[in-house]
Amino acid sequence: MNVYTLHEQNTRLKEILFIDPAVTIVHLSLKEGQEIGKHHGGPARVTVIPVKGEVIFSTEEQSVQLVPGKFVRLNAGEEHGLRANQNSEIIIIKQPDAAAE
Repeated sequence: MNVYTLHEQNTRLKEILFIDPAVTIVHLSLKEGQEIGKHHGGPARVTVIPVKGEVIFSTEEQSVQLVPGKFVRLNAGEEHGLRANQNSEIIIIKQPDAAAE
């Protein structure tokens, strides 16, 4: 078993917690009002899990308010962006999608 600890980040936007060929796990910290513009996760399925705060997560089709207890899953290559309504922390899990490569 490996145990990982999230550290509140005051200066860094993201921290890679774990990476191997099957999965990448990232801890992302956003200050209130901070935005990450439209982008995509490449040939990977992406799961976004908030652990603190509130973010507005948007795709071409919809926008949703994410708070702890509510998460989204994106298909490979799906464009998205987000904005923090509060100081927020999220976990991003990227898994390669062989069908998208």
